[in-house]
Amino acid sequence: MSEMTWEHLRDLDCGAVRTLGESWKTYVDQQLAHTERLRTDVIDGHLSVENYESDTATQVRDQIGMTADRYEDDLSDYASTRIATTLLEAADAFEKEQNELKELIPLIEQHDFDIEGPHSEYDVNLSGDLHQAILTLNPPQWLCDMCGVKKPDGFWDWDTLKVLFDSVDLYGTAIGLAGQYQDWLRSVMSRAHDADDEAAAALSEMRENPTELPPHLGETYDDLVDDYKEGVTEEVANEAQAIADGTSGLSPEQVNQWWENLSESERQALIDEHPEWVGPVDGIPVESRDTANRTLLGNEIDSLADRITAKEQALQGMDPESEEYEKAKAELDDLKQDRTDLANLQDKITNDDGTPAASSQTGQDYFLLGFDTEGSGKAIVSIGNPDTADNVNAYVPGTGSNLSGASAGLLNRADTMAFDAQRLGGGDETATVLWMGYDAPDTLIEATDDKWANEGADDLESFTQGIRATAEGEPSNFSLTGHSYGTTMVGTAAAQEGVEADNLILVASPGTSVDTASALGVDEERVWASTNDEDVIQYGPVHGEAPVNEEFGGNTFTSDSPRESSEWWKFWEGPMENHSSYWDQDDPSTPANEGNDISRDNQAYVVTGQEGRVR
Repeated sequence: MSEMTWEHLRDLDCGAVRTLGESWKTYVDQQLAHTERLRTDVIDGHLSVENYESDTATQVRDQIGMTADRYEDDLSDYASTRIATTLLEAADAFEKEQNELKELIPLIEQHDFDIEGPHSEYDVNLSGDLHQAILTLNPPQWLCDMCGVKKPDGFWDWDTLKVLFDSVDLYGTAIGLAGQYQDWLRSVMSRAHDADDEAAAALSEMRENPTELPPHLGETYDDLVDDYKEGVTEEVANEAQAIADGTSGLSPEQVNQWWENLSESERQALIDEHPEWVGPVDGIPVESRDTANRTLLGNEIDSLADRITAKEQALQGMDPESEEYEKAKAELDDLKQDRTDLANLQDKITNDDGTPAASSQTGQDYFLLGFDTEGSGKAIVSIGNPDTADNVNAYVPGTGSNLSGASAGLLNRADTMAFDAQRLGGGDETATVLWMGYDAPDTLIEATDDKWANEGADDLESFTQGIRATAEGEPSNFSLTGHSYGTTMVGTAAAQEGVEADNLILVASPGTSVDTASALGVDEERVWASTNDEDVIQYGPVHGEAPVNEEFGGNTFTSDSPRESSEWWKFWEGPMENHSSYWDQDDPSTPANEGNDISRDNQAYVVTGQEGRVR
């Protein structure tokens, strides 16, 4: 675990780390001269076709060429993709947090606060001098300004008496500001520790598991050539499995470089033979993941059908009154529900002829980026291709989200977001992703616990890094839109892990796990929040400061509360219903409940880079 302190981060020479990373790239260029000599001096030189024309000579030339190719691949993989990229990514991450620290530390010192406690959980407290200044009614000018009182000239003047009565406000204001700086400092150091740990883990993995040598000459030559040209070598298979298992230490950007360095036949062989090593992996291009995941989805549906048949047969031999029967029956019901949910998802994103289906609202193809039946279930589905889009919007739903909703209400809501972005995007392409990549809480009681967000933070961080890594051309304008507990998920990942997003859109939030927008690791001017005036969530923020409050910072936008109670005496229905009304469309069948056009338009403006039009 990283032992980096804020002093270490402040004094770190990021330029030296970056120079070291660049030097490894130079090393690659120097070493490639050797394989170039093999090709020019040997294959095309004294061992050329003009000098030696025979089957044996052809095999030797092929073997030398293959060895040179593998040497270059291994060199690029370890020296450039792994070592250089690890160092350069670490330098960039450290420098980003260092710049925030250089902004924060002078503010802490300026306001006479002390940084105390272990490096893993810093506390920012009032200094002894500041305590004494407040107790002796000689508060600093900045504190008087914040509290709206005049700094007293002497102990017994009227202003002094007023400060005496306001002393609680003085302390409360000072402690509140210290708390904001504490959140900021902890967020900065948490992300710096993550970057340090990731770099250390990647370098340690390379030391403990060095690359294999290129294949040897010998009697297995024909088999080696076939494996190399037409399939997946043992080395590539081991690398792919380690990446999918999460034991490789590679970041999504490094995974993408590894993937691009494979031959076309190797990539296709992995998709065909080992889709489980391709579909779930952030950093592999979307189209390849979609192909692999559709195979996995079909396989899982077939497997569930077999397990259901076996469980039904087992039930026939059990006593219907026994506990064993009840347990097996419950397991059977769960299997049937999983199969139904996956089959519905497959039907939603697939045409009758087996080709990918398109959204009925935008005409964009669906791409399957992941699914899981564990817990409440997970599903990651994109409307449009994030790799080629100008804008990407990832929607993170909240409490009660499950696999059943992935093919129904949740994906329909994402379709509405996609339609709004297309309608107001000025011709730009926007990909809209339903990111249900975490196990969401099932009930409001469970939603008071932050464990669901903590457990999903790594996965959301990895997803955002993968979006950046596989983008073709210029990076997209990338937004994360959280709803309800989904904002807690977004905020936790942003504050603790760091997310590669341009905009955070926080809708109907019960809190983001931090009290200020500046603690989320993105420009606070790119943080947007909205809660309508009837939403019940406004009465119970349980995960920190509500992001619509002025104290949080960032921006807010307007949302209507279009849903009304069906009966006048059911006064609770409006606040409950309006918690989910932010994407409502006009419904002629219920004229009393109109659409929420202003909320939808405002979100679409942020997603498509038109913040100036937000109301």
